[in-house]
Amino acid sequence: MHKMKNRIMPFYNASDRFVVRSDGCYQYDSTGKSYLDFESGVWCANIGHNHKRMIQTIGSQINESIHHGYRFRNNPSEELSDKLLQLIGFDAGSSVFLSSGSEAVNLAITVARHLTKRKKVMKIEDTYLSAFGFGRISADNESVVSVKFNDIESIEDIDFTEIAALVLETGGASLGMVKFPDRDFVWKLIEKSIRHSCYIIAEEVTTGIGRTGKWFGFQHYDRMPHIVVTGKGLGNGYPISAVTFDKQTTKAFESIPFRYAQSHQNDPLGCAIAIEVIKVIEDECLIEACNEAGDYFKEQLEKIRAKHSSIVKEVRARGLMLAIEFESLVDVEKIGNDLFDVGFIVGCKANTLRFLPPLIIQKKDIGLLVKKLDDLLSCYSLGFGGLKMK
Repeated sequence: MHKMKNRIMPFYNASDRFVVRSDGCYQYDSTGKSYLDFESGVWCANIGHNHKRMIQTIGSQINESIHHGYRFRNNPSEELSDKLLQLIGFDAGSSVFLSSGSEAVNLAITVARHLTKRKKVMKIEDTYLSAFGFGRISADNESVVSVKFNDIESIEDIDFTEIAALVLETGGASLGMVKFPDRDFVWKLIEKSIRHSCYIIAEEVTTGIGRTGKWFGFQHYDRMPHIVVTGKGLGNGYPISAVTFDKQTTKAFESIPFRYAQSHQNDPLGCAIAIEVIKVIEDECLIEACNEAGDYFKEQLEKIRAKHSSIVKEVRARGLMLAIEFESLVDVEKIGNDLFDVGFIVGCKANTLRFLPPLIIQKKDIGLLVKKLDDLLSCYSLGFGGLKMK
């Protein structure tokens, strides 16, 4: 094993394991131990880690152009924009390509604020905007209006005349809970927003690129946004994000534009990778695979819930975006750590375990996780002090 170092600023808690290889649904540490990755890295590796076609595309594009600056345009960015417009269902429009989901969300909000001349943005409670800027983690962020989850009546109390955009995330994995808002609630939010000329921004950084069993999470609601933000799965681990605008928003911006430029905007390498990721999902029928594996995974988690009903509260699932919520006294971090120790990477937040595996996950791999989770829960009991070994 590598000697422990302390040269990385500890903004999050990592284990003392060093990863040396990633492949498909697995990660491998420096001791040779394998881990089934039910987090897809940070919910990025939708087609699996180190997919051969992605590696080939990287090698090919590196031999042509990685980065070129502001003087040129490039074919991969134009092709990727066309493809995203098609998948989203915009009859025309435009895109810009950046590096991270946070900056893409921030730019989408900036455009909406610029076009409406309003300052506030609205989101559903317990969903995530970004790591900085308008969505920053701050108690004094006066730009954000949070709507209580699935509370239709509370929508009537909102002053929409101050709101530039509704930023709609339809499966909040970033805050750990993986909750899917009801259709009536989303429809009401969108209807009120459009009536007051607010932009609808579909925040698809996590829910996009096939994760929920459709190309985008908003497609479960049969309502169209004005702007769609993608990231994470778009590059399958390579840092690329996108903001895609419909025709009307593009025209509005062209009439009152502003300059926005950063170092890796529209880079051909990232765009070429994203094109190949989309092609792999299409060629390998991974949307269909996601739905099939997701249905099976949910069925198995429901069996866990029924068997351990004293400590398991609820299972939530859409495609391969799943969560199992425990009673409040359960030490979910302990369960997650125990799973990690025996070779399974899962997400832990509050009293919820989160599962967002690659779309290529096999039923046998799901079975391995569910069996181990069942074994662990069978060893626990819930007493006054919380979760403990029997």
